[in-house]
Amino acid sequence: MIAELPIYDSLGNLLSARNKELTVEFIRYIGKKGVNELFIRDWRVADVIVAPLFTPQTEGRVTEAIRQLILNHTGKPDIADNDLNQAEDALSAMVGGMELNMVGEINVSCCFSPREYLYLQPVKTAALSLAIGRALNLASKDLVALGMAAILKDIGLSPEIINAVDSLMEGGSARMREHPIIAHKILSQHQITTGKVAEAVLHHHENWSGRGYPQGLKGNAISQNARIIAIADAFVDLVSERPGRGKYMPHEAIEYIMAGGGDQFNPQLVEVFVRHIPSYPAGLSVQMNNGDIGIVCNSKLGFVARPTVRICSKIKEGLLRRPYDIDLAKPLSQNVMITKVLEYN
Repeated sequence: MIAELPIYDSLGNLLSARNKELTVEFIRYIGKKGVNELFIRDWRVADVIVAPLFTPQTEGRVTEAIRQLILNHTGKPDIADNDLNQAEDALSAMVGGMELNMVGEINVSCCFSPREYLYLQPVKTAALSLAIGRALNLASKDLVALGMAAILKDIGLSPEIINAVDSLMEGGSARMREHPIIAHKILSQHQITTGKVAEAVLHHHENWSGRGYPQGLKGNAISQNARIIAIADAFVDLVSERPGRGKYMPHEAIEYIMAGGGDQFNPQLVEVFVRHIPSYPAGLSVQMNNGDIGIVCNSKLGFVARPTVRICSKIKEGLLRRPYDIDLAKPLSQNVMITKVLEYN
């Protein structure tokens, strides 16, 4: 097997250029470095472009900034201005890169180990939030504020609680209920994060129906940034392995978000989310309801769960010498559905 794309660790450090042969020794090496997914060269989809909305280096820079901030803040009542400046600089670079990349697709797999959850979950949440924000045509400075709120949303929780709790299942328990208030108090003391950032962090566990916490706000009384972050945060948690449960597939997490529209989440923002976040990312191997096996070659953003799939194997014929594409978004393919994802074990 040959690596089709360069391989990076979670901090954006290059481990290998493309064309690297994936020997047993090398696979063990990148596994120890925390690499949980990579793209393998396959002649059947050589023409398929897999372009991330955010580069590994950009995400890695934000991850390092939030990692340093958390390490420096743990056990202390406040955050250093320098750590907030570093985080804002990294977020600004992330936003700038996104504005230059008009064709990139958001990476929704969130294939990271539980030990990296503390640092990577906020960054993945910020990335999804920014993708929604771009779809809403938010200005650059507003995108930076949105991203800052996303990476700082759990600053009021201790790392021990974050690593031990499935926040979706635990909900507004006593140990969870106060953390938005604590975080808001901390962030309101700093010029960089007072105002919109602190407010979004305070509101990010409020529900559209009014059944959230800590204030029981309802509908548009909840800040828009918080409503965006609530969707992104829930999605990233669902596709992450958490205490007591495994991870959802991206399409399963999207179904959860859709089901929560009008109750937990703002239904208009849910619509934006599902139209701009791929249910089945390009490069994913899938099985159809008729037994055919293929590779997603176009996620078809805007058509929920109806990508274009390159059929590579059929039950009666086996592997095909000439794979062909089927566009599930077209009426002629309405009876064909994806029933199984063959990756992300």
